[in-house]
Amino acid sequence: MSDDLFAFRLWRRAPDSAKWLPASRLLMRVGGGGSMAPAHLSWGTEDGAQSLVGFSPDMASCYGHRRTTSGDVVEVRGELDDRAEHWEGAAGARGYEFDTEVQDAGSWHPAGRLWLLIDDGGEAPVRWAVWGDQSGNTCSIALRSLSPSSKADVSDLVSVVWADAEHRDAGEVARNLVDASANKWFAPHSRASLEFQLTQPVAVDRYVLTSADDAPDRDPAAWTLRGSVDGHVWRTLDIRSGQSFAERHQSRMLRIAEPGPYGHYRLDITGNNGSPHLQLQAVRFLTDGSGGFVGSRQRAGRAPVPYRGIRVAQAVPDMPAKPPHIPANPLPEDASAHPSRTRSPLSTPGSSPSPRARGSRPSEWEGWRPGGPWLPSGGRLSMESLTSPSGRFTVLHSVYEPSLAVRDNVTRARVWVSDSPGSSLVCLGPDGDLVAWDHHGNRVWSTGTGWLGVRRLEMRDSGELALTGADGGVVWSSGIPQAPAAAGAGHLTAARGSAMRRGESLHGQSLTSGDGSTVLFHDGHAVRIMVKGQTSHWDRFYDQETVLALDDDGFLRSRALDGAVVEQIAGPGAELVVVRGGAELRDDAGAVVWASAGRSTRLAPVREPAMPQNEVLAAWFGALAGKGTGYCVAVVKESTPLEVLRRTGVPPGSEVRGTWRRLERLRDAAHPDGGKVVAVIAVGPDVLLVSDDSALPVAALAPSTSVVSLHRPCEGGGFGETFSLHQEGRIVSEFRDDPRRRKGAKVGEVAAALDDIAHELHRHELVFRTAGVVPSAAQLGGPLLGGVLAPLRSPSAAPTAGSAEPLLAVEGYEDLNPLVIRTDFTDEDAWGRVVEELRVPWVDDDPVEPHLICDPRYADAPTELVLQAVRAALPGPSLPGAVFIADDTTMRGTGHPLLAVSTEWDGEPFEEDEEEFVTQFRLLPDTAVEISTNLDLGNMDFEDFVDGGLYERRW
Repeated sequence: MSDDLFAFRLWRRAPDSAKWLPASRLLMRVGGGGSMAPAHLSWGTEDGAQSLVGFSPDMASCYGHRRTTSGDVVEVRGELDDRAEHWEGAAGARGYEFDTEVQDAGSWHPAGRLWLLIDDGGEAPVRWAVWGDQSGNTCSIALRSLSPSSKADVSDLVSVVWADAEHRDAGEVARNLVDASANKWFAPHSRASLEFQLTQPVAVDRYVLTSADDAPDRDPAAWTLRGSVDGHVWRTLDIRSGQSFAERHQSRMLRIAEPGPYGHYRLDITGNNGSPHLQLQAVRFLTDGSGGFVGSRQRAGRAPVPYRGIRVAQAVPDMPAKPPHIPANPLPEDASAHPSRTRSPLSTPGSSPSPRARGSRPSEWEGWRPGGPWLPSGGRLSMESLTSPSGRFTVLHSVYEPSLAVRDNVTRARVWVSDSPGSSLVCLGPDGDLVAWDHHGNRVWSTGTGWLGVRRLEMRDSGELALTGADGGVVWSSGIPQAPAAAGAGHLTAARGSAMRRGESLHGQSLTSGDGSTVLFHDGHAVRIMVKGQTSHWDRFYDQETVLALDDDGFLRSRALDGAVVEQIAGPGAELVVVRGGAELRDDAGAVVWASAGRSTRLAPVREPAMPQNEVLAAWFGALAGKGTGYCVAVVKESTPLEVLRRTGVPPGSEVRGTWRRLERLRDAAHPDGGKVVAVIAVGPDVLLVSDDSALPVAALAPSTSVVSLHRPCEGGGFGETFSLHQEGRIVSEFRDDPRRRKGAKVGEVAAALDDIAHELHRHELVFRTAGVVPSAAQLGGPLLGGVLAPLRSPSAAPTAGSAEPLLAVEGYEDLNPLVIRTDFTDEDAWGRVVEELRVPWVDDDPVEPHLICDPRYADAPTELVLQAVRAALPGPSLPGAVFIADDTTMRGTGHPLLAVSTEWDGEPFEEDEEEFVTQFRLLPDTAVEISTNLDLGNMDFEDFVDGGLYERRW
């Protein structure tokens, strides 16, 4: 029945560009009854966009153009896509089914069913469509609405609007959001909840948010829309993050993938674009108002006739056993001519995809499963646990204190606690060292067992946590605790793996999905679902210790240690299963009776083929470049090894084929005073580059291609790494830690790669996922083609004539003291009061000595210029955690509030798709010493002092 359903992977390019960029996929079904493969299709959507594409006879490809809502025209091309996520997602796509009629000789006659589904990834629904098949038959239809407005606005059904914060004195209240009023809604917080009650249940499938009149930083940037039948039990309908509004009074239409008839809707705004306040002009709710269509139908060789239809249902396409019309060999003979079709060296046409399950595994992984009693070399724990074979003892990693601890599941007591501070990840590296890493990628604790032959981390029934070698001998041990004999079999109920069955429970344990992306974590007080190392959509926090149990009656409950029910969550069911992106409670037949998240909001399936583990890649490149040496790894798309070497500066004719060690010997002989090694490997039509120059300028490689790179500094331990994607000579995505930056997270290739890795800090995997390149072990260990770059001459330390800006003079600055820079020189009395407040004693009545800079050259200087000057004047470890600027607001404001600016920011403006990162806030002058001291000692982070208002002295 669904042999006329097609999914195409699309690319787009501007008319004056030669570069094709990824675009949203096209899911399409037009026709009725039999199989209809269209030769061409045109359609327009409610937002004004228009598209036209033509299809090859075998439906393997398409080509056309699109006029966007802004009036720009782009070319589009596509290829039939057989990836499973398209067919799984088709059930949630917008489609229609009509009973149709044609007019003949003045009378209307039945013409069968028509199915129409056109999903191009946009928010707005289709309003008209024209198509024709290979035989010359054509149809054109215009959808008509059940309501006078084609948008079917049902906002007038809202009877009650409630907000947990609003500005009543100014009349900026929540009711303004749905009234025909010029007033806005304003809240004096960066987070707020809005609730709308309708006079009747309505299946809202789109909603509109309109930005207010001023202050773009007050616009919502992240929110969740929920629906409820009774106002008590809520279902998540839509989740957004990283959002912004380009203009004032701009209306953005947003689509709900799985609408339902709800009488209550709640909008929880969880972040904005930097302000301590929130605002919106309007919120509107829309339904799909299509009641049918009018149009014409023309058979080949005949005159067109009137054609009309009445909608009978929203068409949910049947999922085929396999995607239709897939050619036997979808790859062209010359695959290199079409890079988007090029397969990796590990994948051949016709071969079955290799399972990822955390990447390709060596033999020591055989028999391993999440939550079992052991972890192999190369494994990791991120809010995950290992439980001993009998279930008596569990070791749990947590981001809370203690970071790593062993618990006795009979007495509920911790019998061993590591002395590591808080960490985000614990890894058993390929070298055998068990290492805890913080969220910056810094090593904060280790067992010191590197290169001692460790193969496993074992949680034993004796309560001992042990690192063992290939022969089973203990290399490191936490010790065997004094534990009472087990009474009864209560500890045998501990769940493990990815499922918890009736009679099992979690207390200080975790469940992990089969692909390792999702964890259900329980530490005694908190129950959280973590997706890719970050908090997701569902959590519970209790003020007492609890047990998460799937009781014998099938209900999922939180119970106190004495057995009392604290919360009944869901049920009845037979097992709770953690899957990619959420948790599901299933009955005996496997049907889902409760889910922590709807399928439409979960992560997409992992792309194939399998990717080597991040730790394996890091170990390989680290060993190649040498211990303690920085390096650069890059993938240059659609190039050749010789071309890459030329562009990096290797002299022609000096290339050497062989090992890295041979290249090092060549470097030592030719350039005893230094020099850098560059080596390349061909991976299909692309080139893998490795250099021991961690600052290698890869931008020079990308004037006409794409370059994905990772720069790891010397002794960085992961901190200070920079991931970047260059396209056509410009950087489109960059992640780095110092200064912190997250640019281009929504670039298509990068977004897909982030979906596929278990943790954002795994940037080696991010490079290869983004590039779509999977080098084999044979390639990584094979012969290299390389050369040596001559050492760069050190630039003169003397200042050059005509420098645009002199360095800021910061002589005598000492750590822990506030560094205060004056940029307003209009009021000497106000400046005197600022200095007086800065010197107010903080601890033990000791006077505070702020470092004051009053340089008239920086009068009215913007924040970016001041910060760049400070970073240039105080490089490296002497750079304070924050600088304090006395600007015009300081001189004129009540209390003379200074501006605190984080030095982790490099002064470059953040772009639309970057994650919110607080870079500055206001404070009273006497608090500057508290902030600078805690930042410089590392006791607190910059964000810890941001509370949405003016920071005041706490003690």
